[in-house]
Amino acid sequence: MKKNSVHYENVCVNCNSQVIDDHDKGEIVCPNCGMVTTDHITDIGPDWKALDTEDKIKKVRVGAPRTLSLHDYGLTTDIGPQKISEKGLNKAAIDRMRIWQNRIRTSSLEERALANVLNKITIFSSELNLPKPVSETASHIYRTAAKMRVAKSKSIAGMAAASVYLACRKHGTGRTLNEVAKASGLERGAVGKYYRLIINEVEKSYVPHQPIKNYISKLVNKGNFEQKIGIVAQKLSKEISDPKLHSGKSPQGLAGAFVYISSVMNGYHIPQREIAEYAEVTEVTIRNRCREILQHYSIKQKLKTIEQ
Repeated sequence: MKKNSVHYENVCVNCNSQVIDDHDKGEIVCPNCGMVTTDHITDIGPDWKALDTEDKIKKVRVGAPRTLSLHDYGLTTDIGPQKISEKGLNKAAIDRMRIWQNRIRTSSLEERALANVLNKITIFSSELNLPKPVSETASHIYRTAAKMRVAKSKSIAGMAAASVYLACRKHGTGRTLNEVAKASGLERGAVGKYYRLIINEVEKSYVPHQPIKNYISKLVNKGNFEQKIGIVAQKLSKEISDPKLHSGKSPQGLAGAFVYISSVMNGYHIPQREIAEYAEVTEVTIRNRCREILQHYSIKQKLKTIEQ
């Protein structure tokens, strides 16, 4: 153990129970016997308190955290827009300093290309309302592809969109290939081509789709259907989990089929055309998936009798 380092035990020495931390009193206490195993714990947090996000930004004395979504990992500083400087510089001088500072940050051709792609990934992630970890994963995927020379002489928008789609699949985020293609302004086939390129050359392993239940929830919320339709569809997808049925099939099509069967069972005869539109598949796909499910499985519904 290093000098001046502190080690806290997670188990009570008296009764071998799991101890808990009391941050207000700076103690580690056993909830079973009440023994205080450690006291006077040093608070490693900030020496100030903030009431809201704006107050926190004003009081914080460190820079932004390291991020993969910027070509320089966000370690450099930016010259913000100002009207008049404290040293007497006018606005034109500050604008020139800001322009040259941006040029210096991307001095080489590789840095400018990387900054351009990462900016595209940030824009696509914002259009799709993706959380920050998904955007970070997409940036990491493209950085790996660029380091392996896979992204050389490839479409900037295509590689950025494919990286975002792969990151969505890794995190289980409900974004389809059509949605990513629409946000990037590209054709679905173009995004799929670059996605297969990254899978074959960079990842070299299959990334599964998210569970069918996620597609069902998204479809029910998107179509504003009754919640009991989604509940029954979830039960059907859980009971019918045959790999032969799911292999090679679009998860959107299976989700649409389960929602359609559930709507019929609950007495809501929603047209297949409407479900196919929300699921972003064709009506023929919904019809074929329903036929396959009903041919291999028998669905029984229990009716409740109401006594008068």
